[in-house]
This record gives sequence, structure tokens and C-alpha cells, in this order.
Amino acid sequence: MQRHPELQFHPIYSWFEQWCNDEFRHGEAFALILRANPHLLQGHNRLWIKFFLLAVYATMYVRDHTRPALHKALGFDPTGYDYEVFRITSEITRQTFPLTLDIDHPRFRQGMETLRELGAASELARKQGGVLSSVKRLWLGAKASLVFASVYLIPSKVNALPERVRLAPVW
Repeated sequence: MQRHPELQFHPIYSWFEQWCNDEFRHGEAFALILRANPHLLQGHNRLWIKFFLLAVYATMYVRDHTRPALHKALGFDPTGYDYEVFRITSEITRQTFPLTLDIDHPRFRQGMETLRELGAASELARKQGGVLSSVKRLWLGAKASLVFASVYLIPSKVNALPERVRLAPVW
């Protein structure tokens, strides 16, 4: 937004940096809570961390692709944007979590795209309405669950947490 102020078609974008910094401070508080309770970063909790990260990334990817007019107005491609956000977010989470998702794995990228396609098909079925539409949406939801599970099973990248608990911006 700062590099292209001509794309700021709404006044809210004037406060975008402050909003991002506020969200970052929430992350810092969260990191401190986790470090004060190290058991939350070990054992089966690592599975929950991976689930949380994947759920956030998948939701963002699917939702961002449902707003083509917004991305066109902002002048960027949602796929490229999302992967840049994934990269930045992964660098930040390395400071808090003992693992990151392998966002460069071919199955990760294919899984995100398949989830997007299934989401679009589900939305189309919802708009059609009727009993068959509901059955179709259940089927698509089951397929999406399998795709999500497949992406979840991609090995994580393990990392050692920094000794000092202070998040540093990576953008």
C-alpha cells in the first residue's frame, strides 16, 4: 500500500501499517504466553500447532480467491500475494513455534489449489439450492477434508526456537 498509494481506493488503507503493527503486537503477546508455558510447544501440541497454521493458510488462500475484483483493484494476483504472506508468516512463526509448514512442497501448492477449486464448487452448489445441492456440498466437504489431511501429512520443517522471546518483523 505504501509503494502504490494510487491503489488506496478507500481511506482505511491509510491506517494499514498501524493495523499490521497492532496485529504484530498481538503475536508478540501470544509468543510470550507460549514461552511461559513451554509444554504448549511440545508433544501432541505440535500437531495442534501444525493444524492451526494449515487451517489459517488454507482459509486465507480459499477466501482470497473469492474476491477477484478486490485484488484487481489493488493490482495484485491473489496466489502470488498469498504465497508472499505465507513466506512472511512462516518467518515470523519460526520465532514462536518449533515448526513451520513446507509451503514450497509441490503437494502443498497443489493442495491449496484443490481446496480453492472445491470451495468454488461448493459455493456454486450452495447457490443452486435444493436437496441434491446439499448432498453435493457434503461430498465436496468430505473431499476437501481429505485434501486438507493430505497437505497436513506433508512433513513439517523443524526449527529451534530463538533463546530470546521477542518477535522481529521480517517484512
